Amino acid sequence: MNIVNKSLDIDEAKLSQNEFGLWLGWTIATAGGMLLGLLPFVLLLDKINLFLARIVIPLWAGLLIGILQLVVLRRYLTHQLDWVLQGSGWAIGYALGLVVIQIFNETPFMVLVGYILFGIIVGLIQWPIMRREIPSVFPWVAASIAGWALGAYLGQLALNLLAPEGPIIPAASMGVTSAITGLVAGAITGLALIWIVRQPEISQ
Repeated sequence: MNIVNKSLDIDEAKLSQNEFGLWLGWTIATAGGMLLGLLPFVLLLDKINLFLARIVIPLWAGLLIGILQLVVLRRYLTHQLDWVLQGSGWAIGYALGLVVIQIFNETPFMVLVGYILFGIIVGLIQWPIMRREIPSVFPWVAASIAGWALGAYLGQLALNLLAPEGPIIPAASMGVTSAITGLVAGAITGLALIWIVRQPEISQ
């Protein structure tokens, strides 16, 4: 009989056999969620209210990132999760965080503030799901801030290098920045997740 558990518990034996597989899958899932979440809206930007776009688009992208990451994690778990409840909480953390980033996307300083808030939101919302694996919420918050902030800045740098003369078509711009942001964020948070799982678990 399968027991539905409220806390994510990764099987260290399964992970040790394929740490690279988890990291790669997590990285691709994060980048894929960004691309699938943002690119379909590019053609509709001129038809959507700007304020609405800043809310709906990151919510959708965040939900996709969360769902795809949980799909990757599922094969490494020791038990069945309440996927509707926990999956929703996991994805909502990213969704709300991306909304905050959009709201604070005005100046470099505000962007930094946005990513700090993003890491805090993701960490606080996802930590109850990962409390068995994470002795403290701070490593996950720090990894979220570092991964997504660095990814965003590298994505913009890559775009500037590819198009030094000025703007390119929105789909190409969105594709480059979303892919690089997702890849860098996924790579860093994936490494953090593997490191966290190696630490002693909290007894329930």
